[in-house]
Amino acid sequence: MAQEVEIKRLLDAAGYARLWTHLQTLAPAVEHAQVNHYLDLPDAALRRAGAMLRLRVVGDRQVLTLKAKANVQNGVLRAQELERPLEDGAERAFWTPRPLDWRQAAARLGDWLRLAGLDALAARDGQLVDVGNTSNVRRIVRLSTGVPGWPRPLTLELDHTRYPGGVDRLELECEDADAEALAPALDAWLAALGVVATPATETKYAQFLRLAAPPSAA
Repeated sequence: MAQEVEIKRLLDAAGYARLWTHLQTLAPAVEHAQVNHYLDLPDAALRRAGAMLRLRVVGDRQVLTLKAKANVQNGVLRAQELERPLEDGAERAFWTPRPLDWRQAAARLGDWLRLAGLDALAARDGQLVDVGNTSNVRRIVRLSTGVPGWPRPLTLELDHTRYPGGVDRLELECEDADAEALAPALDAWLAALGVVATPATETKYAQFLRLAAPPSAA
């Protein structure tokens, strides 16, 4: 599986607005709306195995993603990731969120389950269900000259994620294999702009699960 390495910084509303205004002066921006559907078996077998299966809908495009072994340390995410756009009409129709036969889904995932260490789940019976979704507006800006102290191109993603129940998460993400080395330069640049940025302690999916969990019995 490919490794995803990403800096994740949480922003408040003022910092998000300030950074977005500044980014638009530096380079053209791309913006799109996403809906992220999280899929799992009714007993949360994928989640309990440390995996996430997500169907992302962006306009008329759909992308299926499997992540495993996600870990956030000091605001840097590392995870094993496999993804593919669903370009075939029949494939898109199959993955449209609804109860799905798990064995058929596992067959379509193919080697993904093996690579994620989920082989034992492939032979299970049951259904794959949509356990919930989040909506997200993503704004993408590529800085061809990087930031002070890091003169290499960077792609910055500003996310405004809305969770069920009306909880918002404002976040800056930046993928880079050298994330730990990049982070001090990026944080210093944000501070110079007057943007308060807090290292994330959990992924969006982990936050979704935490917010979706039923309250503990009294």
